[in-house]
Amino acid sequence: MRESTLEKKRILLVEDHEDAREIIAFNLAEYKLFCASDFEEGLRLARRRYFDLYILDNRLPDRSGVELCRIIRKFDPHTPILFYSADGHVRDLQAAMRAGAQAYFIKPGGLEGLKREITLWISLARETVTEARLEEDAAVREELAVQQMENSYRLNKAKEKCLGAEKKALRAKAKLAFLAAGGTRGDFARQWASALSDDAGKRRDP
Repeated sequence: MRESTLEKKRILLVEDHEDAREIIAFNLAEYKLFCASDFEEGLRLARRRYFDLYILDNRLPDRSGVELCRIIRKFDPHTPILFYSADGHVRDLQAAMRAGAQAYFIKPGGLEGLKREITLWISLARETVTEARLEEDAAVREELAVQQMENSYRLNKAKEKCLGAEKKALRAKAKLAFLAAGGTRGDFARQWASALSDDAGKRRDP
């Protein structure tokens, strides 16, 4: 069943500071926000649930957001990942981009930019979903056409098998009657073959 268009888009925020989580939650009230306070909890939620976008802090208490981004990309290659972190070195930004992130914003001044980027990527995701569903529908139609051909083939084979069984039953019944009337098995075999040949000829005649 496809996701309802009325359902709020789901965002996973991985942030260890409670005040930062509250500020982001207040500014993203139009989305359904799920929060994790460290690397392990973030990874667990990312694996067990689906999200429309991820927001990661790079400075987490157990491991880095870049590492988390890299792992998420292994099982979720297309969902947008944005960084919102106090680690503002160029090397941090470059590492995040190499790991598969779409954008990197610096706390606290980057919040407005983060909101604009979220709106952008959520909008692009809708277009991508539409294209993906068109491809899905085409693949389903192709598969149904293949299945229909296979079913038709199986039906024809079943009809042939049923017809063969009917012919065998008819032959057995005719043989019993022929032998009961004093005929021999050899005479029956020759006459049965002749009867089949005559019957086939009649079917071919206009």
